[in-house]
Amino acid sequence: MEEKFSIKPYLNDLEILHQTAEQIKKDFAFFSLSIVFSGNKGTAYEELCNQIGPHIKRLMETDHQKFLSLLYRVDIPEKEMHRDTEQGMAQHLTDLIIKRCLQKVVLRKLFSKND
Repeated sequence: MEEKFSIKPYLNDLEILHQTAEQIKKDFAFFSLSIVFSGNKGTAYEELCNQIGPHIKRLMETDHQKFLSLLYRVDIPEKEMHRDTEQGMAQHLTDLIIKRCLQKVVLRKLFSKND
């Protein structure tokens, strides 16, 4: 039986959250989009959502190619872009971006221990 990878145990790890925020900042900076992280683990998710969401919504409305390129860079499949409303899709993609970046950080950490 295949075990499913879970990021939940890492959500309260401040080092992981900082590295996740840095990964998000790096990915967004590639497209000249600014993300700032205060370092507060209690509000990390909301803080990142409040910054990522408007960028996603604006790109969806004004620059579809840049929007797709950002999703590709973060590694979000295009099939995830199906929601009833634009706002619902922006929120959904924001959540996926944060979780995918966190997953990348955790996997790098796990695999670097095994080297």
